[in-house]
Amino acid sequence: MAPEVFDQRDEDGVVALLDPSPPASHHASAREAAAVCPTAAITLDEKADEEEDEKP
Repeated sequence: MAPEVFDQRDEDGVVALLDPSPPASHHASAREAAAVCPTAAITLDEKADEEEDEKP
């Protein structure tokens, strides 16, 4: 899920963040990835997205 934003290392399964500030077109898939992560290792900072959207 969200291969543009996250990857998973083959050797140990650790999630690697590829894009800490993905474009809005990837927000839904990032949210879904966080929701289904079995270890809750993925969290999102929605407030940062809102603040970015508010900039002129």
